[in-house]
Amino acid sequence: MTNSTAKERFAARHATAAFSGLDELNIAEFPLAVLGERFDDVKTLEFCDTVFDSSTGKEVIRKLTVTGSDLYGLPGHLDEDVLVVMLHLTNVAKFASRTIHFSRYDLINLLGWSHGGKHYDRLEESFRRWMSVTLHYQNAWWDKKAKAWVDRSFHILNDLAIYDRKGRVPRAELPLSSFTWGEVVFDSFLARNTKAIDLNDYFSLKLAPAKRMYRFLDKRFGARKGNVWRFDLREFACEHIGFARGYDSAQLKRKMKPSLTELEQNGFLKPLGEEERFPKGGRRGEYYIVVEKATEQEESNPPIAETQPVLTPLETALIERGVTAAVAAELVAQFPAEQIEAKLDILAWLIEAKDKRAGKSPAGYLVKSIRDDYTAPAGYMPKAEREKTQRASTERLRRQQEQERDKRSREKLEADARRAERQHVDRHLAELAPTERAALETRAIANAPSAERERLENGFLADVMRRILIDRQVLREYPLATEAK
Repeated sequence: MTNSTAKERFAARHATAAFSGLDELNIAEFPLAVLGERFDDVKTLEFCDTVFDSSTGKEVIRKLTVTGSDLYGLPGHLDEDVLVVMLHLTNVAKFASRTIHFSRYDLINLLGWSHGGKHYDRLEESFRRWMSVTLHYQNAWWDKKAKAWVDRSFHILNDLAIYDRKGRVPRAELPLSSFTWGEVVFDSFLARNTKAIDLNDYFSLKLAPAKRMYRFLDKRFGARKGNVWRFDLREFACEHIGFARGYDSAQLKRKMKPSLTELEQNGFLKPLGEEERFPKGGRRGEYYIVVEKATEQEESNPPIAETQPVLTPLETALIERGVTAAVAAELVAQFPAEQIEAKLDILAWLIEAKDKRAGKSPAGYLVKSIRDDYTAPAGYMPKAEREKTQRASTERLRRQQEQERDKRSREKLEADARRAERQHVDRHLAELAPTERAALETRAIANAPSAERERLENGFLADVMRRILIDRQVLREYPLATEAK
């Protein structure tokens, strides 16, 4: 069967459902499996390269170590196919949970395997192998949230549940099997460190190195504008595709040619001659490999839009409080929204109160409070009540400030009136001749009540009282309002 026929077969199989897969960009960078089916005497793989980090302006040495278990060993190329389908199922589930439920029957259909018993056994073996494999990334795991290369060691899967179709329980009554992603991997999914991959193209390829090249190069072609890349031949073949380091340059070229040809026939790579494909380097025995994306495929098959998980408002709120994206998704899927909202509000209240319970690790406290459903602490007031109290306090403050403004305004008006009155009286007194002033004073005393006249005889109050009576008489004879008019 030709590659084009294989591609048509896979496209027809999945014509009723989108077969757009998902690739995590860190996982696509280095091999996680041997190129053969498996090598029982090999339990560890190591891959290393050097890249330029534009954020620091320095070269970064990246290293990945893959360790397999004594029982299951390292993954092989079929296990990589299973991993690709696992990523596809996660994409279909819209990243709602780290735990993905599936039927082995449907998964084998996606893989294109027959439904013989050996393939069911092989599928279960693959899952157990991914459970047992440990990945050690040294300066090689891109943390998209931190925008930095970091060291991470983890398992791909954290949990696995397989229900045997051959058991005593009728198949229709069996629950679905499931696998649970490790937190590091799933967190990277939610951080959108992913890209779409056309699984019809991928599964139309027969050769394991071709599939490996397809995923690695598809990532690189999508990383920047321009569809031409040049790599050091040995680094490309040994560190990114997984060929043995013992091969010399001539052997590596021979080993890769069938896969390169398959990618050319598939319409993924532009065909190149020997010298164009493998130009010589400056040193003896040094070669490069040049790859160029086929433009015809770009025109006939537009790139699949990047798959990006959409965070719910609750997930966003949890992440803003320091919870990892993977844990946030798990909590939202497992617990009622009201419970999560209540615990978020309690944490906010504790932080405002500078409570020690939320001081050291707010995110840790929040996660545990949701999982264990902590009771509300003493003195806690729900958000609605706090807002009501705050509104009442704000209204009281507003009224108090308004009263103070009114008081200051009245006091200013009164002070202005007293100042105008003083100026008015002083001006009229200054205009009077001595005899006129004496006559005005006589009239002022005559018009005063007897009690006020008596105070004129008190030495201590006499001068003050006399001034008051004179001012009053001026205002009586020369009213301020009359003058203003």
